[in-house]
Amino acid sequence: MNRLMKSGALALVAAALCASVAIAQEWSFTDAAGNTVTLDNPPERIVAFSSSAAGLMQFGIEPVGVFTDESASDKSLAEFELDGIEVIRTAWNQLQPESLLALDPDLIVTEWWPRTDGYSGGDQMGPEGQFASVAPIIGIEQGGSVLEIIERYGALAEALGADLNAPEIVADREAFETARAAFAEAAAANPGLKVMAAYASEDSLMVAAPSGSAELQDFTNWGLDVVVPDAPEGEYWSVLSWENADIYRTDVLLLDDRSGDDMRATVDAQPLAARMPSVAAGQVGDWPAWWIRTYGSYTAELEELTALIESAEVVTE
Repeated sequence: MNRLMKSGALALVAAALCASVAIAQEWSFTDAAGNTVTLDNPPERIVAFSSSAAGLMQFGIEPVGVFTDESASDKSLAEFELDGIEVIRTAWNQLQPESLLALDPDLIVTEWWPRTDGYSGGDQMGPEGQFASVAPIIGIEQGGSVLEIIERYGALAEALGADLNAPEIVADREAFETARAAFAEAAAANPGLKVMAAYASEDSLMVAAPSGSAELQDFTNWGLDVVVPDAPEGEYWSVLSWENADIYRTDVLLLDDRSGDDMRATVDAQPLAARMPSVAAGQVGDWPAWWIRTYGSYTAELEELTALIESAEVVTE
């Protein structure tokens, strides 16, 4: 082989190697915690935590399997049909690698909680955990803003092949923007209205710290006056006995609605709750706590909250 032919052959080999490297790095995504997943090919078989599944399915990305536990609300997936999708339900921290391995996933999508540096799905979920041996793991950040969370799922869905400009997605996004504008207008039109979000049990009232809740931060940013309790640094709650439940004088009480109407019944059955101005005035609504992941569900919840804000009166003066 002469020198010219040898050079041409080497050039072809180099080009083939470059093409091979390019194909080997064809799909890549960096999650909120800074972990980059790089795969030879775009993932096709996705297994997702229930909230993550909702975040992706609104953009047309359907997982082959969903895993969930008692930390998650069924409301996240209520708007979707799950026919043909394997659903794995466990107690918290009881998910086993074998259950996910049976689904043969190319990628696992879950959520990363920056306050605890933990991942939904248990202690072994995350890039350094046991489940990473089943498939690469991406964690979408839970915190800051529900709208930002939805947009992060949109970015991942787009990387997976979704068209974010599809007519149905555009319509959902526009409906949300209309609902958000109406919410902000209602908050501005009712100055002085003070709102508290809480979890109620038979023994105590747990007042939510807005800094730990993406939706409460949204509400605050859009003009609602949400009480900031005296909670320990980095904690999600300030825990009050029912004897002290009226320490924060607020006009509207929003109750954690992840478990349905059970919490409203708990408050109704607590005689000391009547000392709270919001309860005495009948100004009690739902707080969609930590479960919203879609434009559609956010629109519905904002419309309900807007109606409550418009009808509420300041009763703490």
